[in-house]
Amino acid sequence: MVAELRRLLIEPKRLADRDSNGCLVLRDDERHYLRRVLRLRAGSPVAVVDGRGHLWEGWFQGEEQLLLPNNCETTSPAKSPQLGLAIALVRRGMDDVMRMACELGVDWIQPLQAKRCTPQADFKPERWQLILKEAVEQCERLWMPQLLPLASSDHWWSMPGNGDTRAIATTRVEGLMALGPWLKRQTPESNCIWLAIGPEGGWDPQEQAQALTEGWSPVSLSEDILRSSTAAIAGVATLSSWRRTTLTTEPTNC
Repeated sequence: MVAELRRLLIEPKRLADRDSNGCLVLRDDERHYLRRVLRLRAGSPVAVVDGRGHLWEGWFQGEEQLLLPNNCETTSPAKSPQLGLAIALVRRGMDDVMRMACELGVDWIQPLQAKRCTPQADFKPERWQLILKEAVEQCERLWMPQLLPLASSDHWWSMPGNGDTRAIATTRVEGLMALGPWLKRQTPESNCIWLAIGPEGGWDPQEQAQALTEGWSPVSLSEDILRSSTAAIAGVATLSSWRRTTLTTEPTNC
């Protein structure tokens, strides 16, 4: 392991394009990060991840190149069950949701266009991809969350697979089970545990009824009314804690 090294995430396709000597040509932003931000010199070691479970120890070759061995230092399988966050677009806070959801271990992020989303709601997929990349490097994850294309809530409720378990965060309904106790009733055999978070104005009644018809379980995240961004992170933290107590995945050598 090279846990003490700062990490750089490079896409698998680019890693496959290394030359015969194992050298990879760096992009301008990567050169800036290594030279100006980390202040590395030629020959300095760098940890490289591909976002698909692999980690290498490479060496910065100067302004243009990074030298990587043929074999990675560590590989880790994806955790199971996967954790999915479906969140309606909100006006403020999506950047923080992306970063913190990644840090907490979410595997899939589905932006939703819900009926009550405000016209000013953020939708910045390129920016969010960059935030996720930086969060993976910072928190030393080996797997990068997958950011899915924007989907309409009308079509989304039936999209998760048959092996997935689905919960929708709901408010102003008496007798709802909290997410934590609900998760304790689930089994790790699910392909993915999804949690859906609504917009600032809450779910439209017809929208919520459609979700329940499609098999989504209504759950509560708090006794109080939370901002959508707060609810998303509170929910993901609960999902992550539940998975951590039911799963232990140890990295192995390549």
